Amino acid sequence: MLTHRLPHGGAIVLSGGPGAGKTSLLQALARFGYLTVTESGRAVIRQQRALAGDALPWRNRQAFAAAMLDRDRQQYRRYSRRGGPVFFDRGVVDVLGYARLERLLESATLRWAARRYRYAPEVLMLPPWPDIYRHDQERKQTLAEAERTFQVLWDTYLDQGYRPLLVPRGTIRERRDWVLSHLGLACSPIHDAPGKC
Repeated sequence: MLTHRLPHGGAIVLSGGPGAGKTSLLQALARFGYLTVTESGRAVIRQQRALAGDALPWRNRQAFAAAMLDRDRQQYRRYSRRGGPVFFDRGVVDVLGYARLERLLESATLRWAARRYRYAPEVLMLPPWPDIYRHDQERKQTLAEAERTFQVLWDTYLDQGYRPLLVPRGTIRERRDWVLSHLGLACSPIHDAPGKC
């Protein structure tokens, strides 16, 4: 059992531009037994497609941002106080960053939520990586847009009082071990005998 104490209940955000390897890293952390929370953007896109809704980034970006914010707040309330580390694929501040990136209206609700729903002070940022960047049905941005997204999110987290920290490029295993070592967490599956990196 993990006995370390992390700030804000161990609510740790992984952020960055699209296609930087966040999902693969989160899956690697989940295989070690750590709790991970999936990205709201993709979930909203799938839901809206199933419902024939228009809260999609290529149809109604303002509605898409509102839907992401609603889901991120629910996810935070559900998972952030579990008593151990929880790795979030993006967080509420990412929605604020998206609004700034797309020059959307920054509602009072969005600004309030970014202040209210606080994560661990260090945000783990995955940089753009041309070698692994791929398009898919839900990721339609160009690499240049992904790079711009990364910079806007970095600046937004700084603006909100967080400390963005660059996760080095490397294999999934190398990145996983770097994250766990940096946070002082177990570098073996936590259902086995935990060891330090």
